[in-house]
Amino acid sequence: MFSSALFAAFLTPGCSLVTEDLDPCPEELRLKFKDLYLKDTNPFLHEVNSINVWAFDSQGLPVWSGSASGQEVKDEDFYLQTPLGEGTYEFVAWCGLEDNESFDLSTYTPASKEDLVVKMKTLEEDGKHISRTRLQGVYNGVKTFEYKADPLNPNIQDVTIDLTKDTKNIRLMLQHLDGKPIDEKDFSVTITDANSEYAWDNTLLPSPMVTYQPWSTKYGVVSSPDPENAETRDITTIASLLFELSTGRLMENSNAILTVHRNWDDKDIIRIPLVQYLLLIRGHYDYLTDQEYLDREDEYSMVFFIDSSSNWYLAAGIYINGWALVPPQSKDF
Repeated sequence: MFSSALFAAFLTPGCSLVTEDLDPCPEELRLKFKDLYLKDTNPFLHEVNSINVWAFDSQGLPVWSGSASGQEVKDEDFYLQTPLGEGTYEFVAWCGLEDNESFDLSTYTPASKEDLVVKMKTLEEDGKHISRTRLQGVYNGVKTFEYKADPLNPNIQDVTIDLTKDTKNIRLMLQHLDGKPIDEKDFSVTITDANSEYAWDNTLLPSPMVTYQPWSTKYGVVSSPDPENAETRDITTIASLLFELSTGRLMENSNAILTVHRNWDDKDIIRIPLVQYLLLIRGHYDYLTDQEYLDREDEYSMVFFIDSSSNWYLAAGIYINGWALVPPQSKDF
């Protein structure tokens, strides 16, 4: 007589039980995508409308490519099916390139992963490479995975490719302490960096220096605590200019320079190493390395105060993403 446990096993359907009535279990390798981001919201789901992935074997040869676009890639449960069998694969993903007016992929049919180069589109003006557009989101991900099929227990294996967002938005606000108006023509803002070309693994390739200019400039008046009397509840009205710029990927060893130029006398009133200043608040995320922090944050807000002479008022500090800081003393200002 069979034991009750053995009898129950015969009644339980499964992939390891061979009967003529059951369909064979699938053996499949699927790809999922996850954006590495600091905040709860996931910009990848909202911004990206295309995914392209290539698989390379252990010899570095392309063996498969897949793509998807449209509304389906915005679903949190989205996955990309592959026909791949056993083997070790290196997956390279570029996302957000379809209908992207800001970036180009060198080829969609690479002979090797080194062919998957992405370049930013820029304008050439007076011998300079200029970008003054709101850059559309571009994401990169690389994953090496050894796929082993089990013929005795066929199953679906999901591989998650972590994605890094390369495009960044910088909001820079100038606030006039004495409340007098600021004319848009009085100041100009630029960021310069050589970060317009990307290799398959998201490292920067040698590229021309790009001058990033604002894609939006707005004048306004704000009410805020008096920066000269921080301990009081005095409210002061401050005139402000808000500049919005986009840049490519920011690297911890970058030589990116942020410049605020006073136009009427052709003088730079602020000229700072952008990345060093952004990393001043990385300590609030001490579980991340410098590069991880730069990669996981895609928006930065910076507030500078200017005095009655339209110079940078260092004593008021600087606000970066809402954190008040005393900036390092620059040798130039």
